[in-house]
Amino acid sequence: MLGSPSPDEQQQVGQGPNVTDPDLTPRPIDPNLPVDPNLPVDAPREMPTPSSRVGRLSHGEYENTARDLLGAQQSLGITTSFVADSSSTTFNNNGGNLVVTSAEWQDFQTAAEELARQATLTTQSLTAIAGGTLPADDAGLIRAIGRRAFRRALTTAELATYTAIFALAPTFYAAMPAKQGGARMVLEAMLQSPHFLYRIELSTDVTSGVIVVSGAELANRLSYALWQSMPDDELLRAGEEASLLTVEGYTAQVTRMVADPKARSAVNAFHSQLLGTTRYADITRSTTLFPEFSVGLRDSMKQEQERFVDAQIFTENAGLEGLFTSPTSYVDANLARVYGLSGTFDSTFQKITFNDGKRGGLFTQIGFLAANATSTESDPIHRGVFLNHKLLCAPLPAPPNGVPMLPRPDPSVPKTLRTRITEFTGVGTCGSGCHSTMINPAGFAFEHYDALGRWRDLDNGLPVNAADSYTFEGKPRAFDGAAGFSKVMIEEPMAHRCYAQHWVEFLHGRGLGEADKTMINRVGKVSWTQKVPVTQVLRLLVESESFKTRAVEEK
Repeated sequence: MLGSPSPDEQQQVGQGPNVTDPDLTPRPIDPNLPVDPNLPVDAPREMPTPSSRVGRLSHGEYENTARDLLGAQQSLGITTSFVADSSSTTFNNNGGNLVVTSAEWQDFQTAAEELARQATLTTQSLTAIAGGTLPADDAGLIRAIGRRAFRRALTTAELATYTAIFALAPTFYAAMPAKQGGARMVLEAMLQSPHFLYRIELSTDVTSGVIVVSGAELANRLSYALWQSMPDDELLRAGEEASLLTVEGYTAQVTRMVADPKARSAVNAFHSQLLGTTRYADITRSTTLFPEFSVGLRDSMKQEQERFVDAQIFTENAGLEGLFTSPTSYVDANLARVYGLSGTFDSTFQKITFNDGKRGGLFTQIGFLAANATSTESDPIHRGVFLNHKLLCAPLPAPPNGVPMLPRPDPSVPKTLRTRITEFTGVGTCGSGCHSTMINPAGFAFEHYDALGRWRDLDNGLPVNAADSYTFEGKPRAFDGAAGFSKVMIEEPMAHRCYAQHWVEFLHGRGLGEADKTMINRVGKVSWTQKVPVTQVLRLLVESESFKTRAVEEK
């Protein structure tokens, strides 16, 4: 049982000073604050979506938190044997949907014991888990460990409880020095506590119809949004000292955090889950049909995507247009063979530029194309469904039951795959609704790429046709090929809203709600009209008032 919050667990959150830019900043939630005259009086209020205030750490967040808690340089692999997290959404960090089953509890217990053992092996490791300075007194050590494990200061009652546990060390770890043995006992208990395994928000004060979260809770929100891990000491201190509750202090922390390597890791996790790169490990092709294929190509695909995203966002400072259309990429010898590149390539990755107009952006990369194909054919239907769902958030209805498979080709009547699909699902068929206007056009744009992602001009000996028209919110737009379709998508607000929508889900660690639409529309509009960098999209979302508050209603 979590219990009720004590007075020292709650802090007031102040609202920031006046806003100045109606496009970049939402209307302040607190109506008692003076409103900037430049902000339209009818600017929609961005309210928080009802959510759980007790969200379990995903395995990825647990792994990152354990790494940072112990001061390790890399992930410890502690969750590799855990029961896999389940998720009904695009991302695996929906804390409100993650539970601790009996099998998982055994995993967490075993992990707590092992992490506590590693953390107390030496004075150096104990110093690391205490935050870099080893307190001389036992109470100070318990406070230091608890502050980092629970991501907040211990209450008086908690300190008393863990002091009693600390004193049990001679009974259970008689061979260890008293301080290390006591710390091991405390850590074993803390790492099995809900206050470690969950992101818990105890604030209950209501202001202007919303619950304002404390400084420590805001530090946790921000850290798990941008880093997928626990706050570092500077962020914890900012939350404790309330400097995080000022606009200047908050902005400074966001700026620092976005520049930290941990943000790069979180951004990579977002795009990897959005694109479903775990499927790359299952890609297989006949080396007779596709001599360029090798098992090593799978990892090369994943690394290409990760290196490209990282460079676009953190080196090129690009926005969505760069992710969708940039002609640059990073390839090794495995990928160069598939791309048909001339030159010398080995196991290292080189930055290259596609100058022929055939490639550009994430969706003409080998990984995406091969993962969204069958073992022998390009599969424009599944490519089209993916693009509609993940890039445009288009409202596709579920397919009807009992849909038959695409008929096998007749060798005596050569046809392209596009022709076969059009005859089966196009205008005049039962699939004409979604397929002819949304799914098929998006998929056909990528028909120049075969089942491995190789470029082709012919399909079954016939010319490839990758031209079509896609209807964006009632407005048809013609295009020719993947490059043309990607360019058209960037020119339409749907893609920008969809991208912001995915980020809202990921940054908040929850499913979407009706109240999110106002913020998504605002940030999507800024991305579309001003072509801001992806890092600015992140900033707009975490600097919004709906990110800093919680709905009175819980979910």
